[in-house]
Amino acid sequence: MLPAVITILSPHLDDAVLSCWHVLAGPGEVAVVNVFAGVPPAGAPVGWWDRLSGDGDGRSVVEGRRVEDRAALALAGREPVNLDFLDRQYRPDAQPPPALTDALRERLPAGALVLAPGAVTPMPGGAVVQPAEPHPDHLAVREAALALREDGFEVELYADLPHASAGGRLAAPDGAEVHVLADEAFAAKLRAVRRYASQVDALARAFGGRFDDSALLGREARWKP
Repeated sequence: MLPAVITILSPHLDDAVLSCWHVLAGPGEVAVVNVFAGVPPAGAPVGWWDRLSGDGDGRSVVEGRRVEDRAALALAGREPVNLDFLDRQYRPDAQPPPALTDALRERLPAGALVLAPGAVTPMPGGAVVQPAEPHPDHLAVREAALALREDGFEVELYADLPHASAGGRLAAPDGAEVHVLADEAFAAKLRAVRRYASQVDALARAFGGRFDDSALLGREARWKP
């Protein structure tokens, strides 16, 4: 039996589509919460990731990404909920917001199955200049989700792509539930990913040169923590 609602916690404005298409395109009610989707103030400089993909200031880049994300999710019949926490590249403080867990708790429907990023691997080498460790925003969302178990929420983790595709292999723990997308489902996912027009070049680099490889983008995984 499906839970009343599956809620995907997407650290940024693309993680749900990149990593959980088998859920988005599946049956039942699915909610998507984009956690670090806040719009920077006018005049904010473009961040380290957005320098690879955006034009203008940080505000215009994030506003554009919100539009792209809504269009991508619409292909699966889903709509996002965007929280106002700023992406790490726009936060002066490296620490995650202390109110993160409370904000999620307020928005999750009772009985929801919460899917959160596994954050077990860094961004694939050569994509961007950053420490060889999991993205701090992904880590923060994972830890916030795990804290929600104390409130009775069921939590599963997902392999967050492209982070989890380093070395050309899907990084997931033994016993993970791996979903290999069939040709039609993979084609639908590609159409959705291409809605992130400002991101496709950077994503291709993160996937080692191309993101339309079914051995990478077409394999998704989730597991119980």
